Amino acid sequence: MQRDTQGNAALQTAVATIEGLVRPGATVFYRIGADHAPSGFELFGLAEAMHRTWLQRYCVLDPMHPSRCVQQRGNVLTLDGELPEALRDASVYWLRFLRPYRVVDVMEVLLREQGRLAAAFSLLRFAPDPPFSACDIERANVLQPLLEVALAATWGSEPAMHAPQHGTNVASRLTHREEQIARLVRNGLSNKAIARDLDLSQPTVKTHLLRMFRKLGVSSRTELVGALFL
Repeated sequence: MQRDTQGNAALQTAVATIEGLVRPGATVFYRIGADHAPSGFELFGLAEAMHRTWLQRYCVLDPMHPSRCVQQRGNVLTLDGELPEALRDASVYWLRFLRPYRVVDVMEVLLREQGRLAAAFSLLRFAPDPPFSACDIERANVLQPLLEVALAATWGSEPAMHAPQHGTNVASRLTHREEQIARLVRNGLSNKAIARDLDLSQPTVKTHLLRMFRKLGVSSRTELVGALFL
């Protein structure tokens, strides 16, 4: 609990620093799993409806989705770099998501742990504000290593998911969705928070959990985490 409190304080300080220096219209912090999937979203100034729409319809189309950033050498990405203006009229992501929500620019600040993508900040600007300037990008590049140091203790390493010692490789038979839920359970999220992050209903999350309990031969969330990660 103390670690969670310290982590929340560090995140709040990081967001306040970003807002003071880079001035986004909204900020989203999220973790990045070993499968390069984003999870554990914390929204600062972003409407829940917009976030749900992104999760449900446009996550896989996002040109700055973590899975597309793995080979990036830089740690600060911009919309202009990943989706140049000349290509936007042919982009469903731009035409049906960013433009209707009046987004004029997006900046992604990637945080790494031992070279692995571990978390990121997504910074958005909305009309009538201008796109991020070269000065804003330079400030984000200066902030990035400081954010890594400040937040490293809050995300920890991503433990590999393994098979329970008492059985065959049951973990390998978990679906991708079940693996996502298992990692969020490990991170301490409630069913309600998991449902929000994955754009699922709470009964659906409960159904997935019960199915995993049966597969793994466990009867609680604690036992599930122990079977897969400890």
